[in-house]
Amino acid sequence: MFFKHFINEQIRLEVSLERSVQSRAPAPDLYLLDADSNDSTQLAQFLEQLDGEVPVALLNIAPEEAEQLVEQYPAVRGVFYAHATPEHLLEGIQVLLDGGDWLPRLLTERLLSQWRRMRQRVGNRPSLTLREREILKLAGQGLSNAEIAEQLNLSPHTIKSHIHNLLRKIGAANRAEAALLLRGRLEQPEPCRA
Repeated sequence: MFFKHFINEQIRLEVSLERSVQSRAPAPDLYLLDADSNDSTQLAQFLEQLDGEVPVALLNIAPEEAEQLVEQYPAVRGVFYAHATPEHLLEGIQVLLDGGDWLPRLLTERLLSQWRRMRQRVGNRPSLTLREREILKLAGQGLSNAEIAEQLNLSPHTIKSHIHNLLRKIGAANRAEAALLLRGRLEQPEPCRA
């Protein structure tokens, strides 16, 4: 309750505490998710329910978890670690409400560095086969190796082998990076140059 009172007093906002997205209340201007009160699975489930129109700020979150969620869910536009001061929190909330992003400097640097590495590698990548693009597209949708194998009538070992090979081909560290790097190019019928 301190948090709600503090926010109401400082920037004169109407703060409403809700349990889920399916509430009948009007759409909020910003979601504030306390990672300290939810485990990673709960956060991911909540973020999956969102349409991406309303920005999300993660509070009291570990840097590694924040990086993963920011990469995976574009609606996450703000991150506040546990040591954020009340003034820092208020300034960040105002920036988010004004349509901006509020990410810690180190997280911003890591994401920018990753983006730059991916951009540099774009020009000199080998082509992916149709099967590799198909598998990468399904992996990018969050399917496990077993689920991909079942959908394509292949063995999980074959899927694992394809994923290993395509990650090596395009120089991506993981499935998420590969899917992000090739977003928009996976629908092409001809071999895809990353």
